[in-house]
Amino acid sequence: MKKIFLSIAVMSLFGSLNAQIDGFFPQYGQDAQWKVNDKFELVFTGDYKPAPAAAVATTFEGLVSDGIGGNDFTGINLKFDAFLDATGSNTTVLLSSDGIWGGSGMVVELSIWLIQVATNFTYDGTHKMVSSDVATYQSTAIAGAYNAFEINVDASGIMSFKINNYTCPLTYTAPLTVLKASLPAERYAWFSTKLNGFKMKNLVVTKGTTTNKYFNDPEAALSKVNDVKVSIYPNPAKANIYVKSDLIGKKYEIKNMLGQRVQEGIINNANQLISIEKQKSGNYLLVIDSENGKIVKSIIKN
Repeated sequence: MKKIFLSIAVMSLFGSLNAQIDGFFPQYGQDAQWKVNDKFELVFTGDYKPAPAAAVATTFEGLVSDGIGGNDFTGINLKFDAFLDATGSNTTVLLSSDGIWGGSGMVVELSIWLIQVATNFTYDGTHKMVSSDVATYQSTAIAGAYNAFEINVDASGIMSFKINNYTCPLTYTAPLTVLKASLPAERYAWFSTKLNGFKMKNLVVTKGTTTNKYFNDPEAALSKVNDVKVSIYPNPAKANIYVKSDLIGKKYEIKNMLGQRVQEGIINNANQLISIEKQKSGNYLLVIDSENGKIVKSIIKN
């Protein structure tokens, strides 16, 4: 059975802050090797220096960490599509309870063979989650392709898993001591790989009443409404855009190319002024509600 053994050494997260991908922080030394491509996929394109594995970390905009020890991984649901290599190399998700590459947290390994979980990097028999129906799991996992995963941790620490809508028959009870930091600390979820060509997309994170989406094509699930006329000018723009439409009173959102909402408001008149001065240069999508669906328009911020 192949595994990824993550480094036990404490590694600095903050050396990579300048290379963050909208809240996802590449491991130190891998800044230029993590990218979001034009297909909205998070990809790793490099080697593994200086660490034996590649990783990005996130707090999901504070859902699993408020910096003072008030949030943790209980009650969180993660859904994402991950590419599983035909050789069996893992995609690994680390739910870190102390915010570092230390010994605290849950290591969830996803491969074409099975899903298994280690507590605090300990791979003994009491810390594995191995499906009792391995044959069904292996016939469900698709080698050399994207697979849809779901990881759920309930309020009592019981973890459950799905792959391509197949529910693994066993659940794993995570000791709450590894999901709740003993001292106030930034917690991070780490997505790790020991596979060049790693790809992940359509990440949806839900905790309580909050749902955040990442690496998601906003247009994929949005209706194109052709009978409603909407125009944007100037476009490209540096500071302000005007939205000309008859959708007065309708809500609008501006989303970045990861599918994250970065701005929202209401269309108050037929020639609505919207300031985008605070946004970084790049491509965005303006999404406006209408009676027949959602209208999607591209924006370029200079």
